[in-house]
Amino acid sequence: MLFSRDLVASLTPENRRLRAFKKVELQPGETQTVTLSIKGSDLAFVGADGKWILEQGDFRIQSGNQTLNITCSQTHKWDTPNK
Repeated sequence: MLFSRDLVASLTPENRRLRAFKKVELQPGETQTVTLSIKGSDLAFVGADGKWILEQGDFRIQSGNQTLNITCSQTHKWDTPNK
């Protein structure tokens, strides 16, 4: 499971949002590498005006006990109801 968190937002979206997951079956002792991907638009939320917005700022990506901090360098707002 891959989660994201918007560290600073103009509104308070969910604290932690599930962004991607993959179900795998493992035998005892078996390991497997799983790759999960998300797009920048997956970090957007619905703003106060009802439009999708991806705000400039910091995000935390988490999978298991691993975290990665990333920064969005530019705000983007969609003009359509669905991004």
